[in-house]
Amino acid sequence: MYRRHSSCIRDHYPWVVGYERQSQDLSKFPNLKRWFDTIKARPAVERAYAQVQRVNPPGQPQPSVEETRKILYGQDASTVQR
Repeated sequence: MYRRHSSCIRDHYPWVVGYERQSQDLSKFPNLKRWFDTIKARPAVERAYAQVQRVNPPGQPQPSVEETRKILYGQDASTVQR
């Protein structure tokens, strides 16, 4: 049975924001670039990204690669403390 995914295309915007760090060139994808620029110009998106410096201040210690792996992978209900 087909099950619809509950996300919306705008939910994928944060995955595209780092395109420069991934050495991607959005000009090679004109429809994606148009979509990205349209979402980026929305007032709510502008307000949200304006908070980045407050939420993630420069110089904040970054987790090690091992800590990151532990957070992102291999977790289930038995490994997460509540």
